[in-house]
Formats: sequence, structure tokens, C-alpha cells
Amino acid sequence: MSEQRSTRRRFVAGATAATAIALAGCAGGDDDGGVPEEYRTATSIGGNERDPDSLSSKNAAAYQESPSGDRQCSNCRYFIEDKNGDGVGACAIVAGEIQPDAYCARYVRHEG
Repeated sequence: MSEQRSTRRRFVAGATAATAIALAGCAGGDDDGGVPEEYRTATSIGGNERDPDSLSSKNAAAYQESPSGDRQCSNCRYFIEDKNGDGVGACAIVAGEIQPDAYCARYVRHEG
């Protein structure tokens, strides 16, 4: 009987830890994806200010480094254009450096 309790406790502890790890990846939090400082709270081409504490992960946004037709980050309202000459930008709602010709499920065409 005590062996069964021990196994059950290990299972519950493992399940709890796995859930916490999985949820941490979805939470956004203060993980800004390691972007350079000039992007940390920059404003996108659509006027949205980047909040490092409320970003989605690239995985959660289904980010992919190839455009979907004419849908690409460089014409999305959330795109923050290159600020340091490296050819890469950022996003107001997705963490990390963003390729201008990439695409994600959060795409909204910039009409400006």
C-alpha cells in the first residue's frame, strides 16, 4: 500500500511540474525574446507600443520565417522596423527578433 502511495505522489508531483513548465511558456511574462534595447518599448508601424511584459512567444503565434502570399511582417500593423541596421525588426505583440518577410497567425495588415 505505501508503495502505491509513493508512486501516486511521484505522479502528482511530476504532473504538477509539467503543467507549470507548459504554462510558463504561454504566459508571456517579461521574456522579450532578447531583442536589442531600442526595441524594448518601441512603437510599431500601426502605432502599437511594445510591452515586454505581455508578449506572445513565437511558437504561440505560429511564427514562420516565410511569407504567406502578400502577408508578411513588414506590412503588419504590429511590425517594428529595423532600428539598428541589421535588417531585422521586432513586433509589438510577439517576442524576439522578427524577420521582415516572416509571417505569423497574429498578422493584421497595416493600412497606412
